[in-house]
Amino acid sequence: MRRSSFSSLMTLIILLNCLPAGNVFAGFGFGGDDAGKSGLDFNKGYDVNTVMTVSGRVASLPSAGEKEHVFVEIRTAGETVHLSLGPKSTWDKKEFPLRLNDEVSAKGSKAQGRDGKTYLMVQKLTNTSVGAQAVLRNEGGGPPWMGRNAGGMMSNGPAGGMTRGGGMMRGGGMMGR
Repeated sequence: MRRSSFSSLMTLIILLNCLPAGNVFAGFGFGGDDAGKSGLDFNKGYDVNTVMTVSGRVASLPSAGEKEHVFVEIRTAGETVHLSLGPKSTWDKKEFPLRLNDEVSAKGSKAQGRDGKTYLMVQKLTNTSVGAQAVLRNEGGGPPWMGRNAGGMMSNGPAGGMTRGGGMMRGGGMMGR
């Protein structure tokens, strides 16, 4: 390799390493335009690889937090988890009953925020104290507030429900023929 090519390559590597990493993680829970002080993207950051169910008692009533998303704090046996329930406008339409000390179970994508808090981007919420249940995201984590076919995983079915949809290619197209 010529010396000038090597110098150019090293300069490029150094330059790329100096760029902010925030947008590299967009869509994987970090960075992006929707990230607030937690560093999490509550719209596009759902990761199906971190899905779990947590149960505990409601420690705070639903309230709008960063980016106008609604959060509820629950205390489990071992930690405090901040449940992300979606934008205030979407959550308010659910009219889901939650009171202090209600027992709840939430299924969703767990993430650790830069602020040191544990978050769960809720897909399904159950209030076991009153027997109420709400589905907030589709099985792939796509939120309905992001519009039709959120996350490329689901689409509106003929009966008004959500059905499995395709990704970028429809009709069985092939990428490299």
